[in-house]
Amino acid sequence: MESKVILRTCQENLVGLDEEIQLILAAINSQIATVIEGESGVGKTELVKTIAKALGRPFYRVDGDENLTITHLRGWFDPPLVMKTGFGEESFIPGPLVNAMQQGGLFFFNEVNRAPSESINGVLAALDERQIEIPQLGRVQAKNEFYSIFARNPAEYIGTNPLPEAFFDRCILIRLEHKSGDEAKRIVRLRTNYTDDDLIAKIVLFTDRTRYSANFEAGASVRAAIQLTQLLKNRPTTPDVIFPAIYAVYSGKVKLHPDINKTVEDCLFEIAEPIFFPKKS
Repeated sequence: MESKVILRTCQENLVGLDEEIQLILAAINSQIATVIEGESGVGKTELVKTIAKALGRPFYRVDGDENLTITHLRGWFDPPLVMKTGFGEESFIPGPLVNAMQQGGLFFFNEVNRAPSESINGVLAALDERQIEIPQLGRVQAKNEFYSIFARNPAEYIGTNPLPEAFFDRCILIRLEHKSGDEAKRIVRLRTNYTDDDLIAKIVLFTDRTRYSANFEAGASVRAAIQLTQLLKNRPTTPDVIFPAIYAVYSGKVKLHPDINKTVEDCLFEIAEPIFFPKKS
């Protein structure tokens, strides 16, 4: 598929990311791995999934945490099958990394900075050599279409590990920011297939203000705006409908400043009331 067609396919599903899409497509053509950096809800996963679909490549995702071992990434031997057939391809259960290598897929390592260093180093070996050695199985050679994209949230510090210099030496870094205003409205319309522009505008404005409120240490993303729109579609826009929906969607997505002596509910409703129910002058 021509690069212009791939770009156009991505643009049909993504808003305001033309430059990032073109950079990643160029990196894929050059076999330079990519790190996507951004807070939760900025669209890291959606960007990678859309590119994989546009390229027609299988998509394999793994989420980093302290329990993610290199065995989980590469694969393991199934004991009953080993007893039956011995060590070999028939008894080997491939992990996401090996699957991506063998199928020529796009390997997406989300929250990579939460994974143990040995797991990260194991993936680096696959990037360098495009092959890995698995004991009792042999060499796994990657297809030409195999490509790796990593993601991390720089705002998260608990349970994360600093990534080695060797990691960034092999990758390009792309930063995604929160979408607001017209771009956020377009995203909400695209994801919800809803056309009430007045309601969408209010929901996007409310979402933006959670990120800039002095009461919140962390606000919500366009993902919350999408969810709230889905909950309110074709329902009465009355306080008894809107306020419970706001609390249901946003209470777990915002974080109060430690010195604020209010509840999350009170702070959310303080922002929401003048937007959804302004007082008439």
